[in-house]
Amino acid sequence: MKNFFKAKLLYCALLTFCFAMVTVCSGKVYASGFALYEWSARGNALGGTLVARADDPSAVAYNPAGITQLNGTQTLAGFTTLTLTNSLITNYGGDEKNESLKEQYYLAPHAYLTHQINDNAWFGLGLYSKYGLGTKYSETWRGRYSSYDTSIETYSVNPNLAYKFNKYFSAAIGMELMYVKADLRCKRDPTGVNNPDSSGATDIDQRIRVDGITPGFNAALRVTPNDQWAIGFVYRSQMNHHAKGDVTYDSPAGISSPLYFNDTNVTMAMSTPNTYSIGVAYKPFENFSIEGDAIFSQWSSFKNLSYRFESATAIGRKEADVAKKWSDVWRFQLGVEYSPVEDLDLRVGYVYDQSPIRDGYEDYMMPTNDRQIISTGVGLHFGETVLDLSYSYLWMKDRKIEARAGSGVLDTTSTNNQSHMFAASLKCTF
Repeated sequence: MKNFFKAKLLYCALLTFCFAMVTVCSGKVYASGFALYEWSARGNALGGTLVARADDPSAVAYNPAGITQLNGTQTLAGFTTLTLTNSLITNYGGDEKNESLKEQYYLAPHAYLTHQINDNAWFGLGLYSKYGLGTKYSETWRGRYSSYDTSIETYSVNPNLAYKFNKYFSAAIGMELMYVKADLRCKRDPTGVNNPDSSGATDIDQRIRVDGITPGFNAALRVTPNDQWAIGFVYRSQMNHHAKGDVTYDSPAGISSPLYFNDTNVTMAMSTPNTYSIGVAYKPFENFSIEGDAIFSQWSSFKNLSYRFESATAIGRKEADVAKKWSDVWRFQLGVEYSPVEDLDLRVGYVYDQSPIRDGYEDYMMPTNDRQIISTGVGLHFGETVLDLSYSYLWMKDRKIEARAGSGVLDTTSTNNQSHMFAASLKCTF
């Protein structure tokens, strides 16, 4: 028995470590704005409604005050895969043209560890992604002077301490270190004409690559007035990111790059918002629960995407601020879980997620609008091990984008915005 316990401990620790490594090496992802909530297969199936439930190790991401429900030491690790489609109809000089995202598959991993220190105190550690985006078009498409290949990736390490004051009230506080990595590519026309219908044969390729680490913090509460009701509240702080790297220019073969296209170092600054989550769960029967959540994100803090160059570049200056002026938004979630037999959980969820991008500030980095998600999934129990599987379908409203002089953005209709998401998580208790 002791050897079995050691083997299981080693297996679960190894699994968590492997997924943590995958997190560091994984690709970009895509979201409304660019906030992500795909933090576990069970959470995905329930539309993210683990703010009040918060009763497995992924509570570190959803509501760390909930880890006071978890006995002993537990791990949970897994991933979400995303497939994306998006079509654009661009209009230039009255001529419409159909464009589309290149087919892409992305991975969003997650890994959690919780440990009961004593009857009142718990430790939790999470590795997951809170923000990300990825869009990729042909290098010769009409919107290339705005962007044609965009990636912003974030990976958070989030340790938490939780304290159970009594059977009714738990609280948690944690710190977060977020690694941010961006790779942004667009084309520059050395003649300054920026004709989107040109062949692009003389275009200069501009590439900005930056990364950095930003600190933040979180606080959480969970209240259980009785065995049937639970209320959760989570605050996660705004983060002001300053990622450093370089900008490079690449000319087509046989074409000399103009002298004013200068490779140089750059700092990119942006803010991600304060978020406030509240959830209410009701469990009328031992095998049935329902939860509704509301999440408020203060995206108004994202006023600009700022660049500071070490020397003048193709834009002819050392500073550039791209106005964003996003709006504060809400996300609403509903999830139902039912266990018809002892070792099987059935789940469904629904999400309505507002877009923070105001009219007049859209671009091709994030061609997005309000989105909805429907989801389903199962939990399969094998003793102290649980396998969670989920499928989610996301769709967005079509959106009209008006041309903006000097930005590379044309009159555009964004349509057929969809994503299919499959997720798997494995939980171990020992």
